[in-house]
Amino acid sequence: MLSKITAMAGEPANTNPALPKAKGKILLVGDYPSSQKVRAAILEKQGCAVDTVRDADEGRARWQPHLYDLVLVDVERNPWAAIKFCREVVKVASPRQRVALLIGYSAPATTVSDVTLIPKDEDPKYFVDRISRLLREVA
Repeated sequence: MLSKITAMAGEPANTNPALPKAKGKILLVGDYPSSQKVRAAILEKQGCAVDTVRDADEGRARWQPHLYDLVLVDVERNPWAAIKFCREVVKVASPRQRVALLIGYSAPATTVSDVTLIPKDEDPKYFVDRISRLLREVA
């Protein structure tokens, strides 16, 4: 054991280890802070980098082409603003970016063809699986 320690002692210390690359960069738009915090924690535990904003207006101000792999939108208080924001992002997003709208039972019926719809009342394992599949599409 002492020889192993001695060999390690002679090696230069790595003072700046490379941080592992995040599995994906996600912009999480949500108007309920408690739900948003839980979702962000789940995504970060999976190795994703997550930025959070409160609503579609803040999302519009933060979002930039090529910056996020996934824009995940959960806006219950103003669902039409959320849908409009999703459509705006899809129009100018790169082919390697995805937009997903979290929907609940009271969500308005919509045909947002380029936006993935994810039921938010599902098991967290299902949520993680759906997000992982979306991120693999952009990898």
